[in-house]
Amino acid sequence: MTNHKHLRTVIEDIYSNGNKLTEELTARLIHEFRYSNLYIPSKKEDNKLNFIIYEDDDSKLTPLFTDLDEFRKFYKDEDVRALQNPFELYQNVLKTTDIEGYILNPASEKYLFKKEFILAINNIPKTDFYTTNPYSEEELLNMKRSVDNKNLERFIENRANIGDFEGLFEQMANSQLFALMLSDLKLNKEMISLKKSGPVAAMYTDNVGGIYATLFTSERKMDAVKTKKYKYSQLVNLATLVNFILTEDMDGLIVNPESDNVLVPRTTLLRYSLGFEMYANDERLSESMFYLFRIE
Repeated sequence: MTNHKHLRTVIEDIYSNGNKLTEELTARLIHEFRYSNLYIPSKKEDNKLNFIIYEDDDSKLTPLFTDLDEFRKFYKDEDVRALQNPFELYQNVLKTTDIEGYILNPASEKYLFKKEFILAINNIPKTDFYTTNPYSEEELLNMKRSVDNKNLERFIENRANIGDFEGLFEQMANSQLFALMLSDLKLNKEMISLKKSGPVAAMYTDNVGGIYATLFTSERKMDAVKTKKYKYSQLVNLATLVNFILTEDMDGLIVNPESDNVLVPRTTLLRYSLGFEMYANDERLSESMFYLFRIE
């Protein structure tokens, strides 16, 4: 469960800068808000859950919280519930009520965000990557069998391209990448449906110096990862994975960990996140998360 550590870090940096918003701090703050899923307090009254509103200097404000620990610091009453919502909902609340702003973590940071600032944030990311026309099992299996990312691998191997994230993302958008899935179970079928077996595997993450999602250009590249668990591959919609990294407060992405180790930090993913939605979003892969492939 996310605790919005990156959003809190930006706010700490703003405090350290004398509460002055530089262009760089403003950009970081806006990016983190876009992908936030903050908590709001609510109370049941007349069989309805209502948000709690406070009046401060004739302004109507509502607290928001980065995590449940911060929520419990401020609210001790059991009849107050925490509801977690995407940032877009909090914009809609300001549009449809007389609430004039939010106070973030009132027991700690007590940072006030006025209505004008919140509503000025645009380009809100997608929250739904599903389609009514996903690839069939046969199409996914054929896609897996025909994956060829040689152009991307050549780009990565060329040391002159180190730091060229635009070039890297263009290559990735035109590739079909894999996630490495780890399981305690040995599954013999070439294609395993998680709809039938249940959640028997979890995505491999790199936890050195942070929490990083990982992607692989081929199943061969997965050999470098040492583990006692059984390995399986999974086709990935790149836009969905980037969205997951950012909304789950992860630190970034590593392509081909333990071999090429191409690290893409969170700040870079945030900067290019809308580009992934536009150019690396194959929504027909929405069902791919329910299938594993045996690694030959």
